[in-house]
Amino acid sequence: MATTETYQRLLDSEQLTSQDIKDLLDARKSNLINFTLVDVREWMEWHQKRIIGTDVLVPTTSFYQALEQIEDKKDENIILYCFTGSRSFQCQQVMKNMGFKHVSNHTRGIIDYKGACTSGDEE
Repeated sequence: MATTETYQRLLDSEQLTSQDIKDLLDARKSNLINFTLVDVREWMEWHQKRIIGTDVLVPTTSFYQALEQIEDKKDENIILYCFTGSRSFQCQQVMKNMGFKHVSNHTRGIIDYKGACTSGDEE
């Protein structure tokens, strides 16, 4: 069983795998760590399938406006994901330039994620 320090080191990584995301979500559920999981895909993609535990949708087409939802989290851990990892990587770079200190990217996106997902309006 990993420790809080192990999970925190994982959160300090700029690039995370699908297994990392699953492990971090499990650790968050056990109150070992805290972070905000952000989907940067579009609303229709989010509605069709998203990772259970996603906290907020910040679509890339309205990125700067939607980013206001998490503007107060600049010093907190944030994990971004999209379909394949490329949009979330671009958003990660923008957020770092805007002063967000701890932004990680799910490198392979939801297409590679094997953990629990949901669709529609339910969580």
